[in-house]
Amino acid sequence: MLVLGAAASGPPAAASGAITVTPNPVPVAANSYTEVEVSWTGQRPGTLVFASVCVKSTKDPDFQVGLHCSPLAQVETNGSADGSGSARLPVFRGQEPSTDLPWGCFTPDDPVPAGVVGATSCFVRVTSDVVLNNDDAVEVAVAVTGAGAPVDRGVLGAPVAAAAPTPVASPPVQPVSGSTAAALDGAPLRFTG
Repeated sequence: MLVLGAAASGPPAAASGAITVTPNPVPVAANSYTEVEVSWTGQRPGTLVFASVCVKSTKDPDFQVGLHCSPLAQVETNGSADGSGSARLPVFRGQEPSTDLPWGCFTPDDPVPAGVVGATSCFVRVTSDVVLNNDDAVEVAVAVTGAGAPVDRGVLGAPVAAAAPTPVASPPVQPVSGSTAAALDGAPLRFTG
């Protein structure tokens, strides 16, 4: 007879821990991103930690990481022995940078493209072990603003412009004396070796 333990029944335990985002609100230019410092406590010790920008709260019953968190505004880092840590995370202003998800983080005055959900509060979510782990997830609401000193870092996920090629120095051409030049003019070249 199979007996299920008490851990297999009932809702998952609420996540413990805390998260802070600095600065918040995030000054960022339109259709750009800037990095913030995300600090946390209470994650599983010694496991990977994931920080991401999401449009919905993890408390929303419809929340799904693959639909509501940006794959391009996410970082992962090694966990610590006590479950605390910090990382730099890109927070964007405008449509979700992959453009595969129909949402974005906007200021109240930003124009929102047709078919895109324009959230004026997004969430920074931190969880450990695997990105899908919602049991240990903690979050904080963040707002983007053009006030202060907005940072324009370009479009998150856009290709980086290639650097101009470095010219290769060619050895200088040695002049050929008059009689040798006349003898070589139009003569076929042969290589022996």
